[in-house]
Amino acid sequence: MGTFRSSAVALVLLVGALGPAIPAAADDSIGPGAYRPYHPGIWQGLYVGVDGGWGWSGDASGVVGGGLVGYNWQSKQFVYGVEADVSAADIGVSYTAVGFGAVATASASIDWITTIRGRFGVLTQPGLLIYGTAGLAIVSWSAHASISGMGFGESFSASGTGTGVVFGVGVEKQISETMSARVEYLEFGQSDRIGDFGVLRAGLNFKFGP
Repeated sequence: MGTFRSSAVALVLLVGALGPAIPAAADDSIGPGAYRPYHPGIWQGLYVGVDGGWGWSGDASGVVGGGLVGYNWQSKQFVYGVEADVSAADIGVSYTAVGFGAVATASASIDWITTIRGRFGVLTQPGLLIYGTAGLAIVSWSAHASISGMGFGESFSASGTGTGVVFGVGVEKQISETMSARVEYLEFGQSDRIGDFGVLRAGLNFKFGP
């Protein structure tokens, strides 16, 4: 878990390091010979994407992957929009105990995650966006337990969904007129029956136009 936290911190530090490079918006106070930044509206429009990465919750960890859809608006160096995603997950943990002639096993997992979020970002250059994001998350989980011994056996299972908040930071780079690549870290807040957990993932987005 510490490795993932360190990765998230590194991403935040990268965002902070890029901050001084953000060009100031042109306004009427700029003199005739001053530099006026140019921010073509290449980010505005509908996009879809795929992503994958690693998630963890307490002692549980595993892969996460899925798809997303979103829409961006752009005003000079500012990009803002809405995004929804759904991901299959295999974030799990299991335990086994043996004693007194019996074997007990227990497992729990996060099976899928969906979020609906707003995004707001700043262009450090026309093709490089740093952004923050926040919104609502829905999480599906399941748990199983069994105990067996000499002449007996019992099993139990439960499942459900939880809701909570999600927030994070990311960096996205345009690699062509219609494609961009991103890396982002999402932190999931306290949810019904779900402990806090995080996801670090990378993805590709495909833009359809304004």
